[in-house]
Amino acid sequence: MRLTMVANPPDDTNLKLLGQLGASEAVHYDMNGLPDDVEALAAIHARYAAFGLRWTVAESGPPIDKIVMGKHGWQEQTERYKRTLGHLGALGVEVVAYNFMPQVSPDAMVVRTAMDRQTRGGALTSGFRLTEMSDQTLPHTEKPIARAQMWDNLERFLLDVVPAAEAAGVRLSLHPDDPPLPELCGLQRIIGSIEDFDRVLAISDSPANAMTMCLGCFAENGHDLPALIRRWERRIGFVHVRDVHGTWDDFIETFPDDGQNDLLAVFEALVATGYDGPIRSDHAPLLACDDATNDGYAMSGHIFAMGYLRGLAQVARREGK
Repeated sequence: MRLTMVANPPDDTNLKLLGQLGASEAVHYDMNGLPDDVEALAAIHARYAAFGLRWTVAESGPPIDKIVMGKHGWQEQTERYKRTLGHLGALGVEVVAYNFMPQVSPDAMVVRTAMDRQTRGGALTSGFRLTEMSDQTLPHTEKPIARAQMWDNLERFLLDVVPAAEAAGVRLSLHPDDPPLPELCGLQRIIGSIEDFDRVLAISDSPANAMTMCLGCFAENGHDLPALIRRWERRIGFVHVRDVHGTWDDFIETFPDDGQNDLLAVFEALVATGYDGPIRSDHAPLLACDDATNDGYAMSGHIFAMGYLRGLAQVARREGK
């Protein structure tokens, strides 16, 4: 496994910080989508390279909103996606982490009902309570479509795009819906369960059709995380590490050492299954030293998480010998 993190924002200080924390590669995190212009993508690559970092993960990849909902223009968006995959592969990007939720918010419909909950020591974190959901939680004008239609759209997308990903040497790593609810804000969400992922991975058995193992999403459903890693061991292209207290209908996000899951067992499973892909800290609480609004990506919380994950990885590798 190769540890990295998101540099938010990707300024000189934070990119230098990645190297100081021991990361040799970068996750380019932009929920607004990637450009398809080769020169613009090469500029992103050069930006990371200037700090000794390989750009290996693009998150969330090219725009996909029309593809998800089957709206006018989905064909052109699909062709743009395939072109971009070719450019990314040529630049050395190995993983495109994407989701298939309706793209109706700046974070692609990741929904929280509060960003000012408190965890250890009063650190601010995010939380979700189903009872606090209302029409104002995520206002949108998106027209709902049937669940079966969304599945058809996903299957069409994968059958068209996976060959292009294979040719580019890129793994498409689908992220679970967060939170894992089958419907939210009046819109269907189809990637929330074990059965959903089994179905996705059966659409194509290509290694390019992979998944993002987001520990937090599966923890929200109370799943056995090491068992899921063993279940999908050859299909995991990317790993997000976070933990929670609670269940899918009422949870808060925690520090990685303060949640309800045994993350050492998770890392031991990754070592035992031979996972050698990228892994990053996911949402982290806001620490007192950060003068920022909590969005889960302030750097200090991720610095702590990175150190903790490095320790887990070292112990897991030692015990796996």
